[in-house]
Amino acid sequence: MTLTQESLQRALDARADLIHDLASELTTCYRLFHGAVEGRPGLTIDRYGPVFLAQTWDEKLSDAELKVFLDAAGDLTPVYNHRAKPVDFEAHFPMEPIEAVGDELGMTYDVRPRHRGQDPLLFLDFRAARRRVRLEARGRSVLNLFAYTCSMGQIAHSADASHVLNIDFASSALDVGRANVPRNHPGAGTLEFFQSDCLPALWQLAGKSLPRRRARAPYIEPQEFDIVVLDPPRLSKSRFGTVDVVGDYPTLLKPCVQICGAGGHLLATNHVPSVNLDDWIAVVRRTVEKAERRIEALEILAPEADFPSFDGSHPLKMVWLTLD
Repeated sequence: MTLTQESLQRALDARADLIHDLASELTTCYRLFHGAVEGRPGLTIDRYGPVFLAQTWDEKLSDAELKVFLDAAGDLTPVYNHRAKPVDFEAHFPMEPIEAVGDELGMTYDVRPRHRGQDPLLFLDFRAARRRVRLEARGRSVLNLFAYTCSMGQIAHSADASHVLNIDFASSALDVGRANVPRNHPGAGTLEFFQSDCLPALWQLAGKSLPRRRARAPYIEPQEFDIVVLDPPRLSKSRFGTVDVVGDYPTLLKPCVQICGAGGHLLATNHVPSVNLDDWIAVVRRTVEKAERRIEALEILAPEADFPSFDGSHPLKMVWLTLD
């Protein structure tokens, strides 16, 4: 399977109404070609503001595919990143480093296509979650775990959350979040950035002492939140333990349940394609029950229409819980 002018045009035509609607919401960041479903597995093409970004994970773009991509860029700046190991960000055409910002739901974010990390600075399939938190955040406290560049915390803050706490281990990611603050509407509440491994931060927020055998971690006081956002990576190991969303999701979820206030909301995600949605939701339900809480409502959030699926089984699974 290969990228052709026809297959790319079909994908663009299928998104014409969506792109029109997103433009009316001041959104210039969205997926234009989702290769797993639209004819070229291992390839995605996204718009990030002024940038036309192609990424490959398996086979690199052929010369013919690269020409299709470049011809389609129009007024946007084309960038091609090959993500298979060893990662190769070398451009296949002349390019200088790009500073770029893009808009989503009226918010402005740093969307540089090349930076210290490999992943884009804004995950587009998480838009549906940011949209929901924006609707719910006003006057509420929000905890944003595994915050990365803090887009979720920023939209909650600009929606006048009473207090937003972003937690991530990477100072460079938090710095991107801080730099986005003056680009956006100043919220009425407080906005914090806390550099820490999320495991000890969660334990402390839930009022638990850190095990003595563990390394020291920055101190944070126990507290509850009205909205808790849990968006962990697939697998992460540190001196505090292992994050494993396939083998041990409850270790992360249980303290989140404990620090979510009565009547509050918990947004939980799982990015692993092999994880079945119903099986994962069953784990979520059991964990909430073991934490001696009750789910008043459970809503499945799906990525928006620029992320098509053969059968509705998206790699990114999201649930919005209301807890008693």
